[in-house]
Amino acid sequence: MKTKYLSLIFTLIPLFATADVGDLLITEISVTPTVGEFIEIHNSGAVAVDLTDVYLTDATFSGGSIYYYQIVTGGGGGGGFADFHSRFPNGAMIAAGEYQTIALNGSTNFNTTYGVDPTYELYEDAGAADAIPDMLEATSGSINGQGGLSGGEVAILYTWDGASDLVQDLDYVVWGDKTEAVDKSAVAIDGPDADAIDSTYLNETDITSQKEISTGSHASGMSWQRDVSLDEGAETQVGGNGFSGSDETSEDLNNTFYEGTPTPNIAGTPPPPTAPNILINEVDAVGTAEFIEIFGTAGASLNDVTVVLYQGSDNTISALFDLSAFTMPASGYFLIGDATLPAPDITLPANSLDDNNSGAVAVYFSNVSNFTIGGALVTTDLIDALVYDSGQADNATLLTLLNAGQAQVDENANTAAATESNARCPNGGGSALNTDTYMQVAPTAGTINNTCPVTPYYASADPTDATTLRTSLHNIIKGHISYPYSATTTDTWDILGFADEDHNLGVDIDPNVSERVWMIYKNNSYVHVENFGGEYNREHTWPQSYGFSSSASGGSHNVNNAPRTDAHHLMISDIGYNGDRGNLYFDNCDAACTELVTTLYDGEGTGTPIGGGSGTYPGNSNWFDSNSFEVWNERKGDIARAMFYMDVRYENNGEIDSTGTPEPDLVLTDDLGLIGPTSGDTAYLGLKSILIQWHNQDPVDPIEEERNEVVFSYQGNRNPFIDHPEWVECIFNGGVCTTTVPDEVFSNGFE
Repeated sequence: MKTKYLSLIFTLIPLFATADVGDLLITEISVTPTVGEFIEIHNSGAVAVDLTDVYLTDATFSGGSIYYYQIVTGGGGGGGFADFHSRFPNGAMIAAGEYQTIALNGSTNFNTTYGVDPTYELYEDAGAADAIPDMLEATSGSINGQGGLSGGEVAILYTWDGASDLVQDLDYVVWGDKTEAVDKSAVAIDGPDADAIDSTYLNETDITSQKEISTGSHASGMSWQRDVSLDEGAETQVGGNGFSGSDETSEDLNNTFYEGTPTPNIAGTPPPPTAPNILINEVDAVGTAEFIEIFGTAGASLNDVTVVLYQGSDNTISALFDLSAFTMPASGYFLIGDATLPAPDITLPANSLDDNNSGAVAVYFSNVSNFTIGGALVTTDLIDALVYDSGQADNATLLTLLNAGQAQVDENANTAAATESNARCPNGGGSALNTDTYMQVAPTAGTINNTCPVTPYYASADPTDATTLRTSLHNIIKGHISYPYSATTTDTWDILGFADEDHNLGVDIDPNVSERVWMIYKNNSYVHVENFGGEYNREHTWPQSYGFSSSASGGSHNVNNAPRTDAHHLMISDIGYNGDRGNLYFDNCDAACTELVTTLYDGEGTGTPIGGGSGTYPGNSNWFDSNSFEVWNERKGDIARAMFYMDVRYENNGEIDSTGTPEPDLVLTDDLGLIGPTSGDTAYLGLKSILIQWHNQDPVDPIEEERNEVVFSYQGNRNPFIDHPEWVECIFNGGVCTTTVPDEVFSNGFE
């Protein structure tokens, strides 16, 4: 009976290794360049800590069920696949407040990279023992003269006394993706203790809920560093498998680590905080449901962001809203609004916005403590502002909040202030402290400004020549809301479920439900499956390997980088057909090519069956060889216009997307010598002349227009070559640069 109770004690109260080992933290990780990879640890306590029973590892392998905690049974991985499983040297000490580094590719490379020596090296790289202590192998062969961090990875600092069933986590850090993440919940294991009874780990944070430092890698020559406060953020401190009961897998690493210049062996200096990328997007000051809508990057911290209301009667502060406790919602819209509106993030008291005088809404990157009710106008630390009225005279004092020459905005311009709001048109249009894109339209609190007419969306388009048109269109469509590639929140699966929904009205019964999805190349439809189709997947019509491969696919970009997740070129495809297309460039084929037949299906709503393999080129099939891919006739133009969009949307003008990844320069060309996979910032695809031919051969149709609307409703940007197909000739074929065709959306009833 005694051994049974002993096992229960091990299950509920893990053994402590030493009194102070719980003060250890991972404080810095350098992943690239490879020769400079290191992990830094820190003793945040008041006394020195003996590291003899402390381990450091990145060795987890879910596919083979190999995990670091299996060390209690003599396993635990390491020594293969560049993974390591190491223990600190016997008798190694870390003083109170000290930082120590472990060089993962030897002390020589470390010193060459940083100009200082590490505290330890993972293995000896000098051929003979030097003055830098080597880490010990946790088990035989678990270092094997190798180490390294890449892709989706985890670093775990833990302690084990060599005798207990369970190890205790000291710190746990994951990044890139969660392929190697660990969840020990309810794992039962019997180690070398005196009994033969399993001990069981307590529940910890499940892998899907664990936070990563980042979904990609830091820039080469930089590192990830824990904030100097050494705060473990939202980490749960009870009921876990860490020292003293903490749940090390629960830390919100995306908030407690930052990217900075490497500082091995010393505390880092965080870069000064920068203002989030947000704008005032819509304000409704007149009516019974007042609101202020802020538009910006999903997930952006709103720490030290303050929204200030000014009353026009005396130009003083009438209300303050502290946004410090919030982040931008996944939707990209933060709503301060009347309680009757759907789910405002902050409730706006009735009559907060002055509709009897001019007034102003201003957003500052400044702590709320710097403002007082009744205080005077403040013009420093402004992010954005709107000066408004409902028929009153301009207020010269409040106008100093805006850029010079910007106008006060009249919500009653259409004599309909009670039913209209001031909204940026297009959604997010214009720039900070400018008001020239505001229009008076039906309110859309907390959602995209999709009541704006499409024509003003292109109001700043300049068709003087190909260069001015390209530049102006790029400025209109850039900076869209990027959704995650795959997530438990709204992601590209959700968007494509509606963008590529089967358009057959006999199938599409409920417009709010995606019953089936339509395949881009095969022309059939499959039952829609949430998050994974089984028979279908997501086709990058501009291949990922041509300029924006993600870290998950062996590239250097974040998995959620803007072009990879851009639904204007992502399309649902049968898995086999997607594989056959691969990353082939687009071109006309010939009879020697391989045929990919289209399914006999009323795909265009014409009542005439299409598709079918004739075996005779070209028929109405897709065709491919080892170099190129020809799309079937009814989707040639769709693909072409998606490629024209990608060429103009991604210009590499120094833009950084919401994941912190530099955007590439994507270029259409007829030069076969330029076309090919690349990890560089400039990538080429073609053939441009053939895509122009396909664009003219297969004009815009209602299905393509409706798809443009769906993507616009999520991303907030449009494909201009669907709305204005005549612009293809101007930009890509040296033709006349005028606007001669009305907006397709209005002409086909999709307003």
